[in-house]
Amino acid sequence: MRTDSELHRVSIIIPTYNSGAILERCLKSIQDQSYPFWELILIDNFSADNSVETAKAYGATILLRKCNPAQARNIGIIRSSGEYLLFLDSDQVLSSSLIEECTRLCENGKLGMILIPEVFVGSGFWSTCSAVWKNCYEKVEQLHATSEGLTRGKPRFFLKDNVIRVGMYDPALIWGEDDDLHEKLKKAGVSESYCASKIYHYELTSVKGIIMKNIRYGRSMPKYAQQTRKKLFPSLFSRALLTVREVSGSCEATPTVVVGCVLLLCLKTCAVAAGFLEGLTSRK
Repeated sequence: MRTDSELHRVSIIIPTYNSGAILERCLKSIQDQSYPFWELILIDNFSADNSVETAKAYGATILLRKCNPAQARNIGIIRSSGEYLLFLDSDQVLSSSLIEECTRLCENGKLGMILIPEVFVGSGFWSTCSAVWKNCYEKVEQLHATSEGLTRGKPRFFLKDNVIRVGMYDPALIWGEDDDLHEKLKKAGVSESYCASKIYHYELTSVKGIIMKNIRYGRSMPKYAQQTRKKLFPSLFSRALLTVREVSGSCEATPTVVVGCVLLLCLKTCAVAAGFLEGLTSRK
C-alpha cells in the first residue's frame, strides 16, 4: 500500500491508440510490481476501442490528446508528479521487480537514466519471425557495440529533472525520438547504467501492421538524419548484415523462420524506403 509520504515516486507514461486488445497485459504487470510508489498516466489518441476503459479499471490518469507518441510522452512529463519517469508502450510487459531495481540503481549510484534489456515475444509465424529478428538485433548491438560503433539499447527510466533540462522529446520525430533524447542526455553529462530486470515486448501479429509501422518510421528518418547529422543507412545496413548472420545461427530460428526473417527484412526495407521518400517530399 502506498503511503502519502512516498506517493508517486515514479510516473509511468504510456501513449496509446486502439490498444485495448493488448493493454491489460501491460497494466497488470505494472500493478504487480514489487515497488508500489508509482502513478500511471495514459495519453490516448482518441481510441475507438476499449483502451480508455481498460486503463481506468487500473486507476490510470487518462489524457485525451491528438498527437504522436513523442508529443504524448511530453504531455505525460508535464502532468507527472513523480521524481522518476518510466516510458512504456502498450505492448510491453514488465518483470516484477523492474521499477524497484531501476529506482535503487538511480539512488545508490546517483544515476540519471537506466537502460532496460528488452526481450521480444511472438505469437504466430510472422510475429515469431519479427521477435527472433529483433532479439538477434539486440544481441548484435551487445556483442558488437564497440567494434561496430553500435549502441546497446535505449534508456526508459529517467530522473525527471534531467529530461526536462534537455528539452524532453523532439515532438517532430516519430522514429529515433528515443535515440535523440538519449544523445541529448549524454551530451548534458547525465550518467547511465543497465538493469538486470527485463521488459517483454509483444510483436505485431500481422504483416500489414508491421509494414505500416515501418512506413511511419521511414517518414521521420529525413528529419532525424538532418537533426542529428548521422549517416543512417550505412549504420542500418551494417546492423542488418550482422543480424542476418546472427539469425542464421540462432537456436530460436528454424530454417522456415530464417526464411521468414529475411522476407520480413525485405518488406521492412521497402516500407522504410517508401516512408523515407514520402518524408523527403513533405519537407520540400
